[in-house]
Amino acid sequence: MPPSPSPTPSRTPSPSPSSAEPQPRPRSWTWTLGLFRSELLTTFRRWRTLALLGVLAAVPILVGIAVKLETGDGGSGGSGGRGGGGEGPAFIAQVTNNGLFLVFTALAVTLPFFLPMAIGVIAGDSIAGEANAGTLRYLLVAPAGRSRLLLAKYATVMAFCLVATLVVALSALTVGALLFPLGDLTTISGTRIGFGDGLLRALLIALVVAVSLIGVAALGLFVSTLTGSGIAAMATTVGLLITVQILDQIPQLDALQPYFFSHYWLSFADLMREPVYWDDLQKNLGLQALYAAFFGSAAWARFTTKDVTA
Repeated sequence: MPPSPSPTPSRTPSPSPSSAEPQPRPRSWTWTLGLFRSELLTTFRRWRTLALLGVLAAVPILVGIAVKLETGDGGSGGSGGRGGGGEGPAFIAQVTNNGLFLVFTALAVTLPFFLPMAIGVIAGDSIAGEANAGTLRYLLVAPAGRSRLLLAKYATVMAFCLVATLVVALSALTVGALLFPLGDLTTISGTRIGFGDGLLRALLIALVVAVSLIGVAALGLFVSTLTGSGIAAMATTVGLLITVQILDQIPQLDALQPYFFSHYWLSFADLMREPVYWDDLQKNLGLQALYAAFFGSAAWARFTTKDVTA
């Protein structure tokens, strides 16, 4: 008899090429952008953030009304924009001549305290607030990772720096246009520039003021990694801001003052000179970069080794 054919072994159908392809893994930059977007929406939806922006927007309104009432007789109160080193009083003297100067005045008034305080509150609460609410450990369960989460937090604080500064500038520009005339303006050097040039310089000044706060943002972020209490982190950051600015006014500490993050803050006024003085502006930007690098690295070193499982 011929041998019976051996049975053919059953085979599992091979998967189609489309089903055999591995599922694409989310890219790191996608996670980073998504995390940043989430942090940004969360921050700007909080009532505390909106209240801070409201207070900042109210400062130019109060300054504009005060100047309008003080100069109700039509006096200019100024001398062509000279003197005062370009700080608040010199700008105030020109507000009645040109409402655009209210932008510079409002930034000069808010920069020493109001803007840094708002940044300190947001930065100080960024990590400590999550830890206090018990949500930080859940955030770290996601594939974002500690470094990426810290980067998203810092980027959110810097975005708030920009938004807060622009809120002050836009509020001041609106009030200045309503209460005072607009047109060509006189620089601190005494030269005349067109309104368009002045508006461009106002925008550049607002950007410089926003960048001037990145050192404070990094300091607040570092303080936020040291404690699990959001209130303690905010209070410590604001306290450090006040202390540094007090020390910056003591004559006996003049050798140390150029290294304080607030020392060159008002150098933005040099953008209203003709030609522009760049020395103090460059020192300010370099100093802010140094503070951002130092305290940002310290925050990263602390946060990546911090126990957040409790």
